[in-house]
Amino acid sequence: MYAYLELVSKYGRGPDGFEPAAISAPGAHRPGLFGSMAFQQFAGSAAACLTLWDTEASAAAFRAERAELAALPAEVYEITDTGEGPAAAQAPAYARLMYFDGPRAPEQAAAEDLAGRQRIWPVIRGLTGLVALYVLRRRDLGSVVITLATSVETLDASARAVMSTELTPGEDPALLPGPDRIEIHHVTGYHLSTTAAAATMKGH
Repeated sequence: MYAYLELVSKYGRGPDGFEPAAISAPGAHRPGLFGSMAFQQFAGSAAACLTLWDTEASAAAFRAERAELAALPAEVYEITDTGEGPAAAQAPAYARLMYFDGPRAPEQAAAEDLAGRQRIWPVIRGLTGLVALYVLRRRDLGSVVITLATSVETLDASARAVMSTELTPGEDPALLPGPDRIEIHHVTGYHLSTTAAAATMKGH
């Protein structure tokens, strides 16, 4: 599965500032489209639209159609990891976006993946209110980790759970400097097809 992520500030676009249409998702019945999500930063100026696709070609084709928005930060990512939480059947109300800017060395990306699978996901997967988690990776090995939840309290609980963990044998702290920035968003739009839901790896 692949993703296309568009980012925009609510300020500085047009006479009225934020233009929601600028990051609107495509029609739900578009071939290859698994789903879409829209985000508006909580107490901030950032906004984003995430679309999920069956192949990299589908995501790239949609990006090409968005040529009129070429000035916006936008990237195609491979979804390298997903996970469902106890609230997977519910629509999320909040999201945390953690950005790990590229380029990143292969060993650093591998260390982040190992930490996510062996240490972080096991301590958050059972949190009440956790909807899902997506790991998006670019070709330069930069990534965005998106956590979806029904409440801010769930996002806070997940952060506390992760901070309480200790490195497992073999983890090198030098390869795990943490995210470059973190944003908390309201989820202002959410559509996920049954195909995309089936592609989410339960218990991962």
